[in-house]
This record gives sequence, structure tokens and C-alpha cells, in this order.
Amino acid sequence: MTTDFVVVGGGIGGAVLASLLGRGGKKVVVLERSLVPPQLVRPEILWPGTIELLFSLRPQEFWEREAVLAMRGVELQDGARALPFITPDVLRDAQVQPWFTDPNQTREQLLRLDSFELRRGVEVIGILEEKSRIVGVRTRDTATREEGEVLAGYTVGDDGAQSLVRKACGIDMQTSVFPVEFFCFGCDWPAAVPSATARFWLNSGRQASGIIGLGIMPFPNGKGAGLVPVLPQAFDTNPSVEASWNQFCAVDPTLREVLRNRRFPIDFVRIRRPWGHAPRYGAEGAILMGDAAHPVSPAGGQGANMSVADARVLAELALGNHSDLLAEYERRRRPANARSIGPTRAVALSLSLPPWLSPFSLLFPVIRLIPARYPALVRRFLRSASTMFQEK
Repeated sequence: MTTDFVVVGGGIGGAVLASLLGRGGKKVVVLERSLVPPQLVRPEILWPGTIELLFSLRPQEFWEREAVLAMRGVELQDGARALPFITPDVLRDAQVQPWFTDPNQTREQLLRLDSFELRRGVEVIGILEEKSRIVGVRTRDTATREEGEVLAGYTVGDDGAQSLVRKACGIDMQTSVFPVEFFCFGCDWPAAVPSATARFWLNSGRQASGIIGLGIMPFPNGKGAGLVPVLPQAFDTNPSVEASWNQFCAVDPTLREVLRNRRFPIDFVRIRRPWGHAPRYGAEGAILMGDAAHPVSPAGGQGANMSVADARVLAELALGNHSDLLAEYERRRRPANARSIGPTRAVALSLSLPPWLSPFSLLFPVIRLIPARYPALVRRFLRSASTMFQEK
């Protein structure tokens, strides 16, 4: 078959791009390897520029019913009490409204939009070239193993940090592994934590165990997602992980409500995050976006927002029939994406310091002090994070 654009991977950016292009009259095919939504449950934050674009694709009421929840605050647990870190007043004064989102539901609802063709259960096994230009992909049905081809004016790689499209373009992206790993899980929202408010329990004074703490983030319909960040070098050599975990969970009864009978770490999904920035965003006939071009850690809440911003610019240029689509797309997006990698780079650098310079000894006192005495710093962080991924 022949199409204007073939999008490899059904991530949030690729799905938004396909919808925008399809609405603009382009013929688009999205190839998604999995037959069902991902089973991994994890938290994610969308900033105003991203959420406004989603609201333009489907009504706000629909998204709030299915996938997103306006943030009301963030709390930090200090022993027996919860300390406000981000409050409704801070959000109002900062004029920033972040949104919690269920990434699986968000992507699934985008893939159900009818402005493009979605082919599930199809994996890309190769790239088609003609006279040094990429002209499409070779595919294989994951069930029947039948092979086929999709010819396209442009092939878009939204296929993650290990992107096959990027490798086919001959682009070697140097990545580093983020020095914090994450154990993720889904949960019912605990009654003791206010609705639409995230909470983080810091494992204060016990970082030698490798367990930094536990955070939960709410979704619609009384659900939520949690993650346990760990320092892998300490965690993997800890001879008594179970004892360390039990000691941490004893800090607050709400933790037992969140975790139910879940066993750590075997009932969690462990995630390692590579990060980096591709030296080029594509080749003739092929374009990279999202994690295929610039994978990041969760630091700063930038990843999904960067990908959607990529989609918006790429769609704008394609629908305007720009004469040099790839070059102009990279010119506009590279500076913003480089800025958005900044929080990942800063956290990775701080965690690479010698143990005697470890930031954790000061982390909780500083976090406890800033919201009460320096709310302007929190407002500044929110404003910066909410626009970092956008072009200036």
C-alpha cells in the first residue's frame, strides 16, 4: 500500500501527529506492534500546552472522564505528617495548571481517532530505500508472520529509544543510563490522600538501602499509579531488601493501603531509562520524534510533552508543504528539546557525585523549607517546566 506518512509506533506523539495530519487531508498509517494497550502502569504529567492540543482533538469532558485529572497539589510525607509542596494557591499564582494522566488511556484514546488508519499487531522489520531515500517500511504480522510493505512519502520513527528507524537512517545516538531506576505499579487511590493530589514518601536517612522513597499520582475513576525510585548500585547489593522495604513502609499506614498485598520487588515492573539526544533528526524520507530522537528520564516531566510538541511542529510544516521539512523541523525543535533534557542531565550529574557529596542528606530539609519560605521558587519551577519543551 502507499500513503503520505507511515508512523512507526503508536506513542502519544505519533498518535497526535497522525491525527493532525489526517485532519489536514494527509493519508496516514500508524503501525503498532502490540494488539492491546501496554500493561505497564506508570505516572505521567502533561503541561498546559500539551493538554490544550489534546482538548482540540476531543472534548475536554471526554479526556477528564477517561484519562486526565487536573492537579490540585503535591504533598511530601514527613514521618507522621504530610507537608504541602505544591498547593492550589501556588498553581493559581503561577498561572500553570498541570494535569495527571494515565499514559495508557491517553494513547489508547488517541489511537481510536478516525482521521488515520491504525494497523495493530504489525511490526516493522526493515526499511525500504530507493536511490538513497527511505520510501517506506517492510512489515510482518505478529500473528500470521505474513510480510508486507508500506510505501510512504515520509516514514516517521516514534519507536522509542532503541528506534529501528533511527538505526536504518545510520544515526548513532550516544545514550547514558539514568542513575535512578523505577519500580512501577498500579493502585486504587487511598482514602487518606486528597483527590487530584500526588504524594511522595521520602525514605529519609535510609538511602544506603537504595530505596529513595515511593510516590503515587492519581488518575480518574479512583485509580492511580506509583513508582519506587531506587539507586541501583546500592539496591542491587543490599543483602536485606525485604527488611529495608518493611522498615520504610512502617513509616505510614497509608503505604500499606496503597500497596495492599503487593510484594517488593517481584510484584513491580522495573524500568531503566536511557537518555540522550540524536545528532540528527532523520534522513531523506525519514523523520524521528519523541524517544527515538531524544529519550529522557521522568525528571522535569518533559518526555511526553516533548513528543507532542514534536508532533505539532511536524504537522504544521507538513500541512504547509514546507520545501525542506526535515531541516526546518530540526531547526525549530532541537533547541527546545536540548533545554528539556536539562533536568535529566542535572539530576544524573548530581547523582554521580561522591557519596560524601550526596544530595540526599540535604534533600528533605531543603524540600521542607522551600514551599513555606520561598514559594516564588516553586512558582518559577512550574513556569519553567511548563514551557521548557516549547519553542521560544
